Amino acid sequence: MSLTGTEDVFVAIHEDGLNDLLSRFFTTRPRHLNYGSPAFVATTTSASTQMAAISFPGVPGGIHWAVSIEIPRVDVHPQSVGLPPELDPLGPQRVSLMTKVRLCVDCGDREHEEDPQGHWDDKPGYPDRPAGRINPVCFDVDVYLIARVERTTLNGGPAVRLIVERIELVDVAPDPFESVLECLLLKIIRAAIAQAVLPLDAISAGTFTLTPTVGPNAQDDQLEMAGSITV
Repeated sequence: MSLTGTEDVFVAIHEDGLNDLLSRFFTTRPRHLNYGSPAFVATTTSASTQMAAISFPGVPGGIHWAVSIEIPRVDVHPQSVGLPPELDPLGPQRVSLMTKVRLCVDCGDREHEEDPQGHWDDKPGYPDRPAGRINPVCFDVDVYLIARVERTTLNGGPAVRLIVERIELVDVAPDPFESVLECLLLKIIRAAIAQAVLPLDAISAGTFTLTPTVGPNAQDDQLEMAGSITV
């Protein structure tokens, strides 16, 4: 889509700048990437978000769990970093994201010859875990995602955000188990990434402010927008 026409100004954000913005957003708000039930997260803080344990008959207190997502890296069309064949090639007007997810379940009632704490205190994403005997069983998985960019609002002003559409996991077998994990992680990561909203009313020069009317378009390794200038 062309960004030329009757608009007053053209603005572009390179993928490097977009990655810097995502890094700053999630570095100052890591609670949007770290979630866990009370056995892992004592209370919601700036570092992590407490959620309920999974209720299940015959399991006192429920099943305790945790999810931790690394800050994703974004690659705007055309693709520069290799993708799994299921997602390759990256389509027009799309961006890819790469991240790693850690999933944990507390198996504290299972006999374990090693440290019953499972060295969980070495995981920096959950510094507020209550003291007590837990035995977390965890695994890490590499995740690739495809997303589109959409215009939205933040505090009444124009903004943009990423909406995750597709997901692919790496080195997970068998296929039915991979499909279940992809369904679960797509929902989790889509919700987490959508919280990273970039306000566009911050783009201004003195008394001039951009009001976007075209875009954002994901092309040429950058997000491109055009709009009018208000005084």
